[in-house]
Amino acid sequence: MTVTNPLITATNGNNFLSSSSKILTLYNSNLENIGKTAGAIDMPMPTMDSDDKIVMDLMGASRTITVEGNVSASDVGAGNLYKYARDIAGIASDGSGTLINGGQGATIYTYTSEVLSRGGSNSTINVCITESSVKADKGNPNSLSYSITMVEAGTLI
Repeated sequence: MTVTNPLITATNGNNFLSSSSKILTLYNSNLENIGKTAGAIDMPMPTMDSDDKIVMDLMGASRTITVEGNVSASDVGAGNLYKYARDIAGIASDGSGTLINGGQGATIYTYTSEVLSRGGSNSTINVCITESSVKADKGNPNSLSYSITMVEAGTLI
């Protein structure tokens, strides 16, 4: 599978303003950072020196994905640039806004990674979007830069 730009697919009845589809293409991404962190806790063995540590996996592993890029009016159509900006800015309020307000059950999206598709592994990941931002340059009304941060998710409770 070849992916030319990373994709986020809406689920649970969500729709994107920039098009009638439920797929948000992350145009012209110039950064896709995928990291996985173990939730390991380490502590010295009781009565022993610190070089004899116990390492426990109490929290499991977590994958974080950050995508940054630029989108122009020619990518999404002249009338859709600011709809696209609302999609990017609003996508996190759908997920992290619920979590920030103490609620549960934020939306899980399907994310198709450009980097993982090149590596030959499964390029589709279920994610919860935790942060997103859009920046409009004052001198260039025909382009926007964006950033989205996601965590891999299976089930949100």
